[in-house]
Amino acid sequence: MVIHASRVDYRNAFAGLVFPASKDEIVRRSRMVGGIDREVFAILDAIAPRRYADKDDLDAAIREVYMARGEDSEELPI
Repeated sequence: MVIHASRVDYRNAFAGLVFPASKDEIVRRSRMVGGIDREVFAILDAIAPRRYADKDDLDAAIREVYMARGEDSEELPI
């Protein structure tokens, strides 16, 4: 998989998100923001369905998805 989403895509997707937040809240909020690479939505769909305590917790879950897909940890956008 080639990574297309950028740090800015993720930052924009999570702007205004209040933690703790459930996966459903995170996905819903990110879809309300326009101009974000669709990879962000695919990755968010793949995170575990649970509540995320803070941005660091969410970032770790996103990194886990990328790593499970075989991406190099040095190339991750988050």
